[in-house]
Amino acid sequence: MKKIFTFLMTLAALAMPMMAQDVDETFLFVDAEGVPFENGATIIRSEVVPTEDGGEKIDAGVYVLNCWAGPSDYIVMHYTITRIDNGSFQICFPATCNTKYEVGTYETASGQLMDDMQDIMSEWLPLADGECDVTLAIEVLTRKAGFPPSYEHKGYGPTLNLRFIKGDAPGPNPVAGDVNGDGEVNISDINTLIDIILSASTDNEAADVNNDGEINISDVNALIDIILS
Repeated sequence: MKKIFTFLMTLAALAMPMMAQDVDETFLFVDAEGVPFENGATIIRSEVVPTEDGGEKIDAGVYVLNCWAGPSDYIVMHYTITRIDNGSFQICFPATCNTKYEVGTYETASGQLMDDMQDIMSEWLPLADGECDVTLAIEVLTRKAGFPPSYEHKGYGPTLNLRFIKGDAPGPNPVAGDVNGDGEVNISDINTLIDIILSASTDNEAADVNNDGEINISDVNALIDIILS
């Protein structure tokens, strides 16, 4: 009973900063089928495809969806490269391409989506085996009347972590309790774990939090202990 009470108090404490940091969902990151990625999620891409000039690339396969943007809503794509072993990272939006070869924080020009769902063409062009890690973030702007055009900050949209891997580069180290695979351990993992238990699924190895070979309520208790600690 004490553990449950402590956990509920922790839930309340976690909810307060979440409420203070609302995410503008005018635009969302989605996959090719239009399914949204969870805010702050990490996706891993390792499929290498040839380029027209004889090189190689790994596509992020990430699109931006216009949920209810009006004609005055524009966006800027901010991106931070935290690791790039070789080659270059390229992102094309709205109609121009930015190419970077080193870690740092950058941004694209401001623009509107050409369609309701637009491929932002984010890709790593590797020269050899290795990794490239990039975080994308949407900023929503409002275009003000007048000439030359000016823009006013409206809100920050969701973020998405891209992890590109080529060849023998190691994959991400598993995080104990990270049931949903987003790189963090929090309330979302408990929700995911409960869904897994109710569906009697055994496909998610991370759901066996206590490593006893079974997925049950004991794993929920173990996950609560990890969050509380």
